[in-house]
Amino acid sequence: MLVSLLVAMALPTIGVTVAALQARWQLQQRANEAANASITMLDQMLANADTSNNAVMQLAGRPCDGEARQMLQLQVATVPFVRSVNLIEHDHLYCTSLLGSTDQEVPAGSYIGGRLRMRAGNLTTPGVPIIIVRQVRNDRGVLSVIDGRYVQRALQFASDYSEVYLIIDSLYMDKLGKVRTIPLPPLPQARASITSAHYPYAVVAGSPDGSVLRYLLAYDLALLTLIGGVGIIGGGICYRLLGRAASPRALLQVALDAGQFEPFVQPIVDAATGQWSGVEVLMRWHLPGEGLIRPDLFIPMAERTGLILPMTRDLMRRVADALLPHVADLPPRFHIGINISAAHCRDPRLLDDCHHFLAAFPPDSIELWLELTERELIEPTEQTDLLFQQLEASGVKVAIDDFGIGHASLNYLQRFKVDALKIDQSFVKRIGADTLSAHLLDTLTELATKLEIDLVAEGVETAEQRDYLRTLGVRYLQGYYFGRPMPIGEFIHAHRHHRNTTTED
Repeated sequence: MLVSLLVAMALPTIGVTVAALQARWQLQQRANEAANASITMLDQMLANADTSNNAVMQLAGRPCDGEARQMLQLQVATVPFVRSVNLIEHDHLYCTSLLGSTDQEVPAGSYIGGRLRMRAGNLTTPGVPIIIVRQVRNDRGVLSVIDGRYVQRALQFASDYSEVYLIIDSLYMDKLGKVRTIPLPPLPQARASITSAHYPYAVVAGSPDGSVLRYLLAYDLALLTLIGGVGIIGGGICYRLLGRAASPRALLQVALDAGQFEPFVQPIVDAATGQWSGVEVLMRWHLPGEGLIRPDLFIPMAERTGLILPMTRDLMRRVADALLPHVADLPPRFHIGINISAAHCRDPRLLDDCHHFLAAFPPDSIELWLELTERELIEPTEQTDLLFQQLEASGVKVAIDDFGIGHASLNYLQRFKVDALKIDQSFVKRIGADTLSAHLLDTLTELATKLEIDLVAEGVETAEQRDYLRTLGVRYLQGYYFGRPMPIGEFIHAHRHHRNTTTED
């Protein structure tokens, strides 16, 4: 899972990083283009103002009469971008195209390089910025005023994802036509600064924080979606490839590590009272996407690979964790049957597993039954003899599962201390239909009585079978008639309901 997540994250990360670098490069290109385009348009506007200045320079110093005003107004009418033309002498403005004669001080020091000045507005239009182009000869000269709205449009036209600022002296104008005092706002993601070759001003263009992300969402959203999809697909493929087991053992190990083997329990009923006196624990494999896998499809493989040992250990732990909170609701000495095979009997940790299981419950609240299966023969050795002696000393009961059909059942009876026999369901099914089966059941009952061991009949599905087995003296019954294998949580609810019903009866 971790590797798959890393792959799923790495592919989009690489893709987004490359896309972000490309977006940053694109923004830088746009900033360069915006600065160059602004310089070109602004130089043209200022050149028009110079043209207007040159055309009326001969009027500077002459009286502000009707002819002079007519010449000034002609420039305003015919020269693009020029809003007004004014005559100055000795740093005083004395004649304008708008107002005619006037007297205003216009010190040369307020013009950068003696040529340009930017203001946020004037008396006539206080909310409209202006740029003044000054031209002087022998203390006489002309001032041509450019409407700042033309400059604003030029800045807007030249920019796209870039901010553009016109800088004259210590002031700057932005795309909104606002004139402010330097410093400029930061432009960390792209910046281009160009100074005009003809006039004393500069243009700075660039991108503020967040511009790369906005650019990606605006222009590369489809690419980002594709990159994300590739990452998810790549992670999914990696997960499938890494999660696919190379062998049956690896397949089971993956399932064990993922906790996919779940304990199911089937009730075991006291034939005399009808109460649920115990359960047999059955393992189910809950495979995601496939549902529950029957034990006969994976238990033999688990036994061949040796994984049946840790699988059973995990099963016992999960059963203890699930039943412990409800042990007070169970009958005294409630017995829990766990299937074991020959492999368990060769494992020295089986005794410790049983001790840990019993220690998880209050003393004498449960009995642990180990049910010997015959899929693999248990070879009697000194080690197995000692194991069964230690199990008996620990209070662990031993039952022979599917008794009557295995070749080793009688050998087990002779070799080991056995506490119960579980009659195979094939005999129970023929009750009432097969006289031979009835004789065999009679024989098994007689054998169990002589050996002083309990009988458990498996596969009880009808009331007739229940009554017949109860008449024979079989102590415990198990089968679909009483309950199917079920998750432990479901068993707890079913047991409470059955206990209440039995008590009322």
